[in-house]
Amino acid sequence: MRHNGHPLTTPQLTSSLTLSRQDGTTLTLELQPLPLGFYRRLRERGVIPPTPPSKPARDSNGRLIRDAQGHAVTINSPHDPQYLADLERYHQRVAVLSLAEALTADPHTQFESQPPTEAAGNADISRWLTYADQLADELESAGFRAGDLIIICQEICRLSNLLGDQLNGATANFSSGSQTDST
Repeated sequence: MRHNGHPLTTPQLTSSLTLSRQDGTTLTLELQPLPLGFYRRLRERGVIPPTPPSKPARDSNGRLIRDAQGHAVTINSPHDPQYLADLERYHQRVAVLSLAEALTADPHTQFESQPPTEAAGNADISRWLTYADQLADELESAGFRAGDLIIICQEICRLSNLLGDQLNGATANFSSGSQTDST
């Protein structure tokens, strides 16, 4: 791409973020912004939000409600416990995959968990979901707290010029594996 006749180049932008640890020490992370296609790649790899289950709508007498064409009307169940657990897991996966991507510029921080190879392709989505879950387990084992991840993700959003609730929404329900309703 050119601007005013000159090729646009991407400067290597990083930001240092220092977290206070529970033992009183600090941890400095070198973060970089998320690339433009990050969310598209997540979707291609099967990291997509769950959909709430639906059930047939019934009137006060228990009969199915039908639309003008005679089809049964359905309603979503956004408070279904399994759906809420799946939604929380989705948010956690997006947050930890964002963190792993943003930390690729940090020469001092490496994860034990390795992403699936591109040779394996994106066809096997379970590999990416397993990788995200391994990252979450690794962060939890390293003593990261939910608030730590939120602080880091807010900095990633700032660096990446993300507006709205793209990544912030993904971190809003992050917890360390709790399966409770956080709404």
